[in-house]
Amino acid sequence: MTGKMAIPKTPCPVHGLVPWAGGTWPIAWRGPHAVLGWVYTIHVKVKDRGLEIHWNVSQADIVRAMEERARFKPGEYVQLGPMARRRILARKWSFERGLFHYMVEGTRPDRNWSIAEDELVQRIHGAEV
Repeated sequence: MTGKMAIPKTPCPVHGLVPWAGGTWPIAWRGPHAVLGWVYTIHVKVKDRGLEIHWNVSQADIVRAMEERARFKPGEYVQLGPMARRRILARKWSFERGLFHYMVEGTRPDRNWSIAEDELVQRIHGAEV
C-alpha cells in the first residue's frame, strides 16, 4: 500500500476545512471544471494580514496538500505503548475538523478502531513517556 491518495470524483464540500497556504482554511466556493474536475476558492486569513483569496485551486492540489499534511500513511506502524505497536490501515480527511481520521489495527481481527490524528499523536507521545 503506497499511501498515495486518489483524487475523488466527489467534490470537497463548500465550507469544508482543507490544508492550504500553511494553515487549515474553509472552502469559500467550488465549481465544475472541464479538465480539472472541480476548482475551488479558498479564503486565507492570517492574523495581522488581510484576506488572501486563492482562486482556481484544483482538487488535485487540495489532495496533494492533504498528503503533505498527513502525519501517518496507511501501512505504517505506530507505537502506542511498550507492547502496543499498531498498523495504520486507512485514513480519511475530515472536512469538519480539518484533519485526518485513521483506521488503526485492533488487538484482534475485526477490532479495528478509528481515531483523529491529533488524538493519535497524543497517544503516541503518551507512550513515549
